[in-house]
Amino acid sequence: MKRNWDTIRDILTRLEEHNSEEDWLNLSNFSQDKQSEISYHMELLIEAGLVNGQMSEEFGSGPEDFFATRLTWDGHEFLDAIRNDTVWQKTKKSFINKGLSMTFDLVKSVASDVAASYLKATIGG
Repeated sequence: MKRNWDTIRDILTRLEEHNSEEDWLNLSNFSQDKQSEISYHMELLIEAGLVNGQMSEEFGSGPEDFFATRLTWDGHEFLDAIRNDTVWQKTKKSFINKGLSMTFDLVKSVASDVAASYLKATIGG
């Protein structure tokens, strides 16, 4: 399965909206038709250290369940870079226009550059 950056952004945003560690995010918080994709991406986010959580240890035919308690510092930093819809759309368009693959470090860097340009244009600098 390929990484889907919109799915990653959606998961990070939803997790940030959970107000306490008792209110875990898990597979049942997502639509059933996307559960395989969500499960796969959550595992990537946990492996990357962007999310504190754990994948279920049960093996079965369906998507693997998880519980996620919160974003890590790096998770917050990354989400802050891609949160704004305008910045996110311009970031994705930059990669498409140049025919480049979206890697984590490049996405964060390009999104930060897009945000800085957007801010500079907005404040008239």
